[in-house]
Amino acid sequence: MSGASESNVFSTTSSQYKLPLDHKPFPLWWRGLVGVAYVSLGVLATSIGLASMSYRLTHLTVDGGVVNGRAVRIQAPIDGKIQKFYARPGVRVKAGQVLAQLTPLSQQPQGDNPVERTTNNAKQLANQTLEVRLTSAQQILELLNQQLQDLYRQEELLLAVTTGVASETVDYSDAAVAAAIAQEAAARNKYERFNTLLVKGAVSQQEVDELEANWRSSQAAVEQAQSEQSIAQIHADALAQQVPIQSNLKDLQAQRRRLTEEIQRQNNQVDLLAVELETRSSQATPAAQVSTTEETTINVSTSPDSSLIPLVAPFAGVVYATNHDAGEQVNRPAALLSLLDCNELWVETLVSADQARRIDASQPVRIQHGNAETIVGKIDFVTAISAGEITKARAEALVPAVPVNLAGQSLARVRVSMPPTQSQEQAYRFCGVGEPATLTFGTQANLVKFLSKLSPF
Repeated sequence: MSGASESNVFSTTSSQYKLPLDHKPFPLWWRGLVGVAYVSLGVLATSIGLASMSYRLTHLTVDGGVVNGRAVRIQAPIDGKIQKFYARPGVRVKAGQVLAQLTPLSQQPQGDNPVERTTNNAKQLANQTLEVRLTSAQQILELLNQQLQDLYRQEELLLAVTTGVASETVDYSDAAVAAAIAQEAAARNKYERFNTLLVKGAVSQQEVDELEANWRSSQAAVEQAQSEQSIAQIHADALAQQVPIQSNLKDLQAQRRRLTEEIQRQNNQVDLLAVELETRSSQATPAAQVSTTEETTINVSTSPDSSLIPLVAPFAGVVYATNHDAGEQVNRPAALLSLLDCNELWVETLVSADQARRIDASQPVRIQHGNAETIVGKIDFVTAISAGEITKARAEALVPAVPVNLAGQSLARVRVSMPPTQSQEQAYRFCGVGEPATLTFGTQANLVKFLSKLSPF
């Protein structure tokens, strides 16, 4: 009985408890491969972290920009009635394309002679046509002069901002040299003190070696700071002598020269039209009247629309807005429509004063707007602006609202010019004007200086 129970106990124990199976160790090459994989992942993660840190230190991304464009108002050259109005908002037009046709207001003829009435009408039509040409030429001349003034203002702002940034850079480099010298002196004193303690056996040789290496590094930092100080001083001296070392200044000066030549040609055309109009107004010989009467009578009879005054587009662009329509009577110089120039676009944004000081105006700017499209532009100017000046600035451009995170801070206005893109040629997109944009600026941050600040010594 006891033997049977004992056998049952051993059988139960053997069924409940089993020895673990023997696992063969992984091969050495497999363990080495796994170790290399872990090390590679660590190096990759570290590289990504350093690259991300470097990008954040050398770039500044600003949301809330607004795309702007130059809009020109097309005014009525005469008092009359709009007979035909072809312009519609969002439609692209070519230079010289007819946008509308106006009928001059008729005047009561003097006398009952049909030949005299025809002669007077012909003279009035010829003079009005010439006046329209003269008015259009004067409007184009005024537009060119306005563009020239804008270039002068941009050049002055860019020169002032560049000079101010150069002066601040000199001050910053002076402070950096002083700080580097102070850190070098502190590192040298600490090294000499520990070197004295080493002789007495109070510290180890390893500690002294580390302090000596830190001192040598501080000496190299002083030399680097002094080199940057020399470069900043040379840059500031060149700007003080008005040397156009900035590419933006060179571009503005080249545009100014081309615009001045165009203004000169337009002035000559205006003078010629004015002389022609004065000459026609002074002609009053009967022979000339009869000759004009015969020629004009044929033209009027063969062309029923010869009395219409065309209103043409001065340049290729997009109709931005219309203020009148066919059948309405207008008086000179009423604004009939606004034409948008898609070849002159820019982005307006607001940044804090601290962000403005970090922006490097010489570096290109990445602009992202619309359908995630990214293009490259350049800074026109960076200028300080107050809350009251923002209201005035909105009269000439689409300036965004002050972001919530910048409320109550000192602000700066940044304008970045951008080239036209193919997507802006889509119908009814208005060249992208009014669309939001994200700007990424290059900054003047120095990664080496930032890492030196993280050093414990």
